[in-house]
Amino acid sequence: MTDLTPRPGGKISPFSAPEGFSRSEGKSLQRRQNAEVANGLVTAARVQAAGYVAATGMHLTGMLSREAQFQSDGDPRTSERLNYIADSFAEYAAWEVRRFQR
Repeated sequence: MTDLTPRPGGKISPFSAPEGFSRSEGKSLQRRQNAEVANGLVTAARVQAAGYVAATGMHLTGMLSREAQFQSDGDPRTSERLNYIADSFAEYAAWEVRRFQR
């Protein structure tokens, strides 16, 4: 992955900090940049995980809905019961996706 903002590699030296920065300001800048990069990586991983959970939940919800329709075989009462189970799973999957927003 390429850096969007060029950062000095390794130790901060007077040559790697922006002009006019003292050595301590350069070190502070490096620490803050590293913290932001780390936060970005964590956020990206959480977004990917949420997407995976959402895709899996959608796939399984569709599968359960089709199976409920097949198993009910046109019986309205059985259809209601089985759809309740499929809907309960869909609610659970949605709750798991929402957990990533914290």
